[in-house]
Amino acid sequence: MIAFMALVCWTLALLSHGLLQSKIQRLLLIGNTHAIALRVVRLVLPLAALVLCMRLTQPLGLMIWLGMFSLGGLLAGGVLTVASVRARKPRAEA
Repeated sequence: MIAFMALVCWTLALLSHGLLQSKIQRLLLIGNTHAIALRVVRLVLPLAALVLCMRLTQPLGLMIWLGMFSLGGLLAGGVLTVASVRARKPRAEA
């Protein structure tokens, strides 16, 4: 359960990091309205994941924290890619 929560924290942190990028904002046609909240999420959630993982034994906790960073990055990149493709896809009028 700790690994899953660390994965969720990393995914949300990396999603917020991606949403702060100007190219992603242009692709998704969103503004920069929640920049402060996204910066706070980007800072706090990796630290929360670290605290969670340090409840495990020391080398295992650190390895899980780093591994969940990698998986979270892949998930966040996939979500942002799918969202940008859907935003650029022309809608069929019914």
